[in-house]
Amino acid sequence: MAATIIADLMIYESGDGGELSLKNDDLEAISSITNQVYLAFFGGNLEQDTSNLLDDLDDRLDWWGNDELMDIPFNSSFERTLGKVSLNSIGLRQLENAAKEDLKYLTEYADIIITASVETVDRLSLIVDLIEPDNQSFKIKFVWDNLKSELIEDRIL
Repeated sequence: MAATIIADLMIYESGDGGELSLKNDDLEAISSITNQVYLAFFGGNLEQDTSNLLDDLDDRLDWWGNDELMDIPFNSSFERTLGKVSLNSIGLRQLENAAKEDLKYLTEYADIIITASVETVDRLSLIVDLIEPDNQSFKIKFVWDNLKSELIEDRIL
């Protein structure tokens, strides 16, 4: 793992997509890869995996940054899997595997541990532990409401 300094603006889930976080009337900055987790899970194309081989005339149905910024497009296997599995032990393993697939490109920058659990009958809790080379660690919690089919919580613990 290579030590890398990341500078970014903090984003969070507002219930209406990702929003920039404000702190003391200014945009909040972060120096970690935590935003990458949110974008990898919820920034891709839900219909199919996006390839970088798209023609300029093709409609991209994913995060705009896949076309402009990323060598490896976000495909959101995790979000796609949410709509296909039940929240039982088999479904939890499938969700953990999909999350690992989405975050595979980050293993160069951090050790990643993913734990899925059922918070209530229709709510999934997914914890992502990121341990960066300098031993700085972050826990990110995502809570998905299966009845509403929406992310209702995204926060760094």
